[in-house]
Amino acid sequence: MRNNLIFLIFLSLPIYAQKIENNKFNLLSPTNVKKFADYLYCSGDYLRAILEYNRYSAYSEDDTTKFKIALSYLKITNLNKAYEIFNSFNQKSLLFSYAEMESNKIFFQQNDYKSLRNNFNKIDSLKIFKFPNNLKELYYFSYLLANQPLPPLEKFLSPFEKSDLPKLKYFYEWKSSSPYKSTWIAAMLSALIPGLGKVYVNEYADGITALLATASLSYLSYSDFKAGHIFRGWVFGGIAAGFYAGNIYGSIASTQIYNVKIQYDFVNNLKVFIGEKKYFTPEIEFCK
Repeated sequence: MRNNLIFLIFLSLPIYAQKIENNKFNLLSPTNVKKFADYLYCSGDYLRAILEYNRYSAYSEDDTTKFKIALSYLKITNLNKAYEIFNSFNQKSLLFSYAEMESNKIFFQQNDYKSLRNNFNKIDSLKIFKFPNNLKELYYFSYLLANQPLPPLEKFLSPFEKSDLPKLKYFYEWKSSSPYKSTWIAAMLSALIPGLGKVYVNEYADGITALLATASLSYLSYSDFKAGHIFRGWVFGGIAAGFYAGNIYGSIASTQIYNVKIQYDFVNNLKVFIGEKKYFTPEIEFCK
């Protein structure tokens, strides 16, 4: 009896080993590789998801997998690689429209507004698909961030929601009549009255200081010359001239700094507004 049991176990070993071997290869089957890749993607492990999706693509390449690979690159901010994949979709693909939308978002994120507008106009003229409003909105936002003439206000506001119109009108009006200061005006004002160029860019304390310092040194120089102290007159006169010239240069520099700050605040506020609207969230949600 015991020998028979040992014999039966011995006979079952190859069958058991075969089952193990089958299970091993089953874990590496295309279906399971894809499931694991999807799990990694939905868990936020995008780098490993890319590796697994690429492994699956060796068995069966499809547009959905390719799209997920591109989105994974997008999630890890490898925008160039993501754009390369999105741009490879054929017009006949069901995901072509979505790939084009993501490509245009990448242009926007890379501040390549010219390419965004060119690509938008090209695809729109082909009537391949109707752009959703959020992409049209990015298209018009690009005019606010680039050195380009703005479209008419009514056309600019057309794709946006009514609740956003007051804020958008503010951005539009800011861009159309930017509150920049002229460096030439600042220089001329400072040349006319020391410190006035600083006041022009709202630096009142510096402006008053420049005026008092230049006026005081000039007066000391004048008094010394009048009293016959020629050397001291030239010394104070030279210092006063240095303050006068420095005041003009400082007004120009302050104007440039003022303009940079104005531009930075505008761009930052606009991008915060855009970010709050979640324009860069992918159009397709694969993890529900």
